[in-house]
Amino acid sequence: MRLRFASCELDLDRQELRRSGEPVHVEPQVFDLLAHLVRNRDRVVSKDELIDTIWGGRAISEAALSSRINAARRAVGDSGEEQALIRTVHKRGFRFVAEVGEEKAEADAPPGPAPEAAPRAALPPMGRTSLAVLPFANEGGAPDTEYFAYGLTEDIIRLLARYRWLTVLSRHSTFPFRGQGLPPAEIGRALGVRYLVQGAVRRRADRVRITADLVSAETGTQLWSESFDHRLDDIFAIQDEMAEAIAAVIEPELAAVERELAARKPPGSLDAWECYQRGLFHLWGFTAPGFAEAEACFRRAVEIEPGLARAHAALSYVNLQQAFAGEPEMRPERLALALAAAQRSVALDERDCMCHCVLGRALTAYRQYEPAIAALEHSIELNPSFAQAYFALGFTLTWCGRAEESIALSERAAELSPRDPHLWTFHMMRGTAHLMLGELEAAAQFLRMALRHPSASHRPLVNLIATLGLLGRSEEAREAVAQLARSHPGFTIASARDDFFFCADEAFIARFAEGLRRAGVPER
Repeated sequence: MRLRFASCELDLDRQELRRSGEPVHVEPQVFDLLAHLVRNRDRVVSKDELIDTIWGGRAISEAALSSRINAARRAVGDSGEEQALIRTVHKRGFRFVAEVGEEKAEADAPPGPAPEAAPRAALPPMGRTSLAVLPFANEGGAPDTEYFAYGLTEDIIRLLARYRWLTVLSRHSTFPFRGQGLPPAEIGRALGVRYLVQGAVRRRADRVRITADLVSAETGTQLWSESFDHRLDDIFAIQDEMAEAIAAVIEPELAAVERELAARKPPGSLDAWECYQRGLFHLWGFTAPGFAEAEACFRRAVEIEPGLARAHAALSYVNLQQAFAGEPEMRPERLALALAAAQRSVALDERDCMCHCVLGRALTAYRQYEPAIAALEHSIELNPSFAQAYFALGFTLTWCGRAEESIALSERAAELSPRDPHLWTFHMMRGTAHLMLGELEAAAQFLRMALRHPSASHRPLVNLIATLGLLGRSEEAREAVAQLARSHPGFTIASARDDFFFCADEAFIARFAEGLRRAGVPER
């Protein structure tokens, strides 16, 4: 079925949107949301109905829904100001208001057999991490599973390509290798890539198992492997969810491998990209010496290649971390450097989710919450698998009085990247949001989870002390205060107040300080 409106054509069978005859890329969620609004154009569609239909009733934030509505509007040439096609009906929901014509169309056939030989691909540019996703195998042979495996492969390719630091080959390059059983090294040489993603789908009765592997094309070494089991009524209902989960886990695993490789190379032999990766290796230790090493690496990367947007974004990030963790008197300078570097990174590559993410974080540090939220929502639109953007948006929403919305975002970040070097910050942010909402038991639970991470700073410990103080758990609080005194001697309530430079909620800061006071933290 094709639905025509304004200058657009929505092909429901092919899952395609065209505007003025040209294809428009939209996320599957955004496409489904748009299709639901167009199909139900004779009435107002409530927010609850959209959440039930598009997200299966899962808890999502207002920000997530708004970002998808905004993305749908942009895709069809509309805007929140004009609302010529998608209209917001105050306190009721949304309605599609354009005239729509319908036309039947034949659905595409499933992909045909792959050719026997594959052309040799050109090597990707030096310094860029290159990857190919091989067609997922259909181990059961069922026709609907074949469609699913094909669609899953395409979606993983599309989502991984959103990470601008990766060179990801198109499906046209990889499908000739379907079912050939060639060694990874041979496929890697033929495609000119350093890494391969491969996997399989097996369906039995009402369950499906998906396996995925990340492999070094050079050595054949398995770098990561995971299996996902689902009960299902409709196999296609979980395609987007699985593709997003696999892409989200592969990216940090691959980034960790690249960081380790760069850290082992002699410093004098590093190019700009390797300097950037080496900087990340030092940065994720979250120590003052590590920050200094990271900043030096990022500055060297910018010197070698001034147009490397990610290096500017990383410079912004390390300056933000030093503003949070360093001497208060250096904070204004660090924040200014962070904002300038973030703005430069976006100017160099406005399609990189990381650049918009660090810009949002820098704006949050200046308490410019609304533009920060816009930058972070755009980061998620650019890459819906980017865990850091969900965390950063949750962070910003917490400090601008929307803590309840932030909890789902921190949870989503942890789901997307369960082995992320930032995982402790995801848990800390969720615990802090519960603390802000007065849900003290939940706050203590997630702050303890954050503290179990080996890279955790003193911040979750400080937040836990305030929580225990407010709970009246004097003995536990005293033990935590003693631990803080060992790791950060001289920490006071005045220190804590100063650490909240990005928070405009004075009532929360006062309550936090009272928790520290009850726990036994000195005033100054």
